[in-house]
Amino acid sequence: MSTPVLLLNSVFVVTTNQRYQKIAKHDILYVQAEGSWVDIVTMEKTYRLSTNLGQLESQLDDEIFCRVSRKHIINLNHISAIQGGLLFVWDTEILIGKQYREALISRLPILRTKADRGK
Repeated sequence: MSTPVLLLNSVFVVTTNQRYQKIAKHDILYVQAEGSWVDIVTMEKTYRLSTNLGQLESQLDDEIFCRVSRKHIINLNHISAIQGGLLFVWDTEILIGKQYREALISRLPILRTKADRGK
């Protein structure tokens, strides 16, 4: 059995009729767990896979992705805003889990003001 080739910028997902669909990583907005399914959400389409979020997280091992809750992995490049315990990926609100918030904030290039330097 051969070793899979590592594609740095893309992944393949199995869709209906055993079709392998290539998705550019930068097109993935976020990944959301829904019971025993995981949805990979892009601007054009949502791909539903029969797997769990932990399994998918290890396969999406990339600097642009960040786990932000028990149910969500987001593409850092698509965050439009963060307010309190919420982040926004375009128009979608996603709750930030308390245990994930510090790791998320530490990965973002935040310009600090005099008022928030001590935070």
